[in-house]
Amino acid sequence: MQSDNRLAPYRRRLVAVAGSRGGDDTSRENAIFGFAPVSSEAPVGRDADRFDLMLSTDVLAEGVNLQQCRNVINFDLPWNPMRLVQRHGRIDRIGSPHKAVYMRTFFPEQGLDRLLKLEERIRKKLAQAAASVGLDGAPIVGAAVRDASFTETKEEIERLRREEAEIFERGGTQSAAQTGEEYRQELRKALATMREEIESIPWKAGSGMRKGNKSGHAFAAMIDERLYLRFVPLNETEPIIEEQGSVLRLVEATPETPILLSDAMREAAFPAWEKARQSMYKAWMKETDPANLQPRLRPLNRQVAEHLRETPPDNLSDDEIAKALDAVESPWSRREENAMRQIFEADHSNALERSKALIAEIKRLGIEPFKTPDPLPPIHPDDVHMVAWMAIEAEKGNES
Repeated sequence: MQSDNRLAPYRRRLVAVAGSRGGDDTSRENAIFGFAPVSSEAPVGRDADRFDLMLSTDVLAEGVNLQQCRNVINFDLPWNPMRLVQRHGRIDRIGSPHKAVYMRTFFPEQGLDRLLKLEERIRKKLAQAAASVGLDGAPIVGAAVRDASFTETKEEIERLRREEAEIFERGGTQSAAQTGEEYRQELRKALATMREEIESIPWKAGSGMRKGNKSGHAFAAMIDERLYLRFVPLNETEPIIEEQGSVLRLVEATPETPILLSDAMREAAFPAWEKARQSMYKAWMKETDPANLQPRLRPLNRQVAEHLRETPPDNLSDDEIAKALDAVESPWSRREENAMRQIFEADHSNALERSKALIAEIKRLGIEPFKTPDPLPPIHPDDVHMVAWMAIEAEKGNES
């Protein structure tokens, strides 16, 4: 930067953060305030816009408001791709002034599969070494004590390479980038300054705004002590959105968002509520039938269970086999399914050896039997109580 004139505009506009301190003896807090004074809510006297570029480790991957920023560039490829989603979540947040945010990642185009296999071998050896000396934890931070399956990791990395935005949207609303905790933090901040107004809002209160590209009505309702969220699109050919993270994303707003509620959207709220209420009622009633609470098994579960029943391992008691079968007839994560498939489809000397290998894999993965939840009591549609609603009109020229 000192010798390249193309970077001259960024001289003294770059800050580095690692650990608790930034470069040039700048504290981490001052670095954040100087880089994103608006979104970090920098106090008076420390709110000067000092930096355009921030170079940081994962110390800023969580719990930091940087939505004033528009771009994230990853110079590394973490073994866990969800760490990239967490970084993305620092800028893809409520209050971003940008219509679009961008994430770029440098990928090792050559040898990615080789590197992942090397990582897997190292972790296996560390797990074996830890087990041989009786250690409960791994000898290095982040290393698994037992063998790990990297199939899902490799799939996610390939999706990142293809720049599939869905992995960030999923992480944003359901896991990392904009989690339930993020929304609770927004509520805590609002309660600190507007507690009386918020607590005095009557049930069934509604409002409206214009944003995004989808018009419709969002509803929050309670059945007993369970919260339900629904978004009913104005376009009747579109399905009702039931996933909570997606509904929350649609109704995100800031104190500066102008209120807009047309007479047409106010009138449309009544039939929209009936659709939302029926959707919530059906979701509750579905859980009143014990048959609907049973796990949905995939073909591999049934194949493994059938094999174990036909060829039970001769080194296990009947109780141990029964417990293993309960674990087999439970829902598996993708990682667990991939691991079990590898064992089931591998070459074995005979059926009995395949059974023993399957039982060993069940124990290694720690798969537990499914516990059926208690069914809910039947209700009437009138037991669905609206808490609040929001009408959303798509921005002009941006309708989907």
